[in-house]
Amino acid sequence: MGKRVGVLAVVVSVLAVPVAAGARTKIVYAGGPVGWSKTLTHRYRAGVNSFLIDRVTIDAGDTVVWNGKSLGSGFHTVDIPKLGGGDLPLILPTGKMVSGVLDAAGNPFWFNGKLPQLGFNPALFAPVGGHVYDGTGRVDSGLPLGKPHDFAVRFTRPGVYKFYCDVHYGMVGYVVVRPKGKPVPTARQDALTLRGEEAAYVAEAKRLQHTRAPAHSVSLGASGPGGLEVFAMFPAVLRVKRGTSVTFFMSRDTRETHTATFGPASYLKTLAQAFGGPVPPAQGGYPSDPPGHIVLTPATHGNGFAGVGALDRDSGTPLRPSGAITFAHAGTYRFICLIHPFMRGTIIVK
Repeated sequence: MGKRVGVLAVVVSVLAVPVAAGARTKIVYAGGPVGWSKTLTHRYRAGVNSFLIDRVTIDAGDTVVWNGKSLGSGFHTVDIPKLGGGDLPLILPTGKMVSGVLDAAGNPFWFNGKLPQLGFNPALFAPVGGHVYDGTGRVDSGLPLGKPHDFAVRFTRPGVYKFYCDVHYGMVGYVVVRPKGKPVPTARQDALTLRGEEAAYVAEAKRLQHTRAPAHSVSLGASGPGGLEVFAMFPAVLRVKRGTSVTFFMSRDTRETHTATFGPASYLKTLAQAFGGPVPPAQGGYPSDPPGHIVLTPATHGNGFAGVGALDRDSGTPLRPSGAITFAHAGTYRFICLIHPFMRGTIIVK
């Protein structure tokens, strides 16, 4: 969900970070500079789950600022673990089993008492580690809740440090800290790097508009290898014969999580809104029926509800990369991604 404009005409961090005399500040954008993203969003329905510039080089004692508007509008984090460490998981079991979740007909869903309730990692609800980094402990911005703000970190020890977005798996960057006084790229060189990265993402977004899915399947979004994500269904409208099983799948290079969920618009709206809370709704995160047994009719679960659950390709989660639904009755069935409700599609069954 990236966004952004401009080159490095810079900002002053809103955070009070101790800065040594002569130290410099460089900017990194999570998803890209804010105005630039309008081209991707408006023309191509796309965003970038990547850091621009994704490899920033500084002197020891310099500060890196992750632009706050990028963090907030794209919903990213900045996680700099101790040297050699990894990122933090976004979703974890809450320690409770799912219970008492009923469908519109008043019947319990299949996962009650069988699967754990999942929730967002509480470790991400607040920043940790302060704003000075030497490689010995984690510094993390936390989720961008409330008003977006810059996240500034001063690096005091030479080395190469990997940083992550905890929301989008595979979204990583590097801070290369050189000994004090060693040459580093100039502001002009950084600006040229940023322009090159921006141009490459726009070209990739244009290419992905022609994404085609195999027969009887729908790609939930389209993605490029560098974090470019088109937030649309491919195809947006699929026509099949009654009795067809349609596979909904995540594209190969995606760093996102999507759902394909059918039902009345008001019911889906309530579920989508619940995804913004600390505990996502179980009937949205899990398949509506056991995988391999999801059959949709206008009366399914009392209101024509069915979904494949949350899908992704992150090997560190229990989520699957695809799911299938069989359409047993003729009709027109509309679906959305509950996490990105502006992503919509239609299955027409003859």
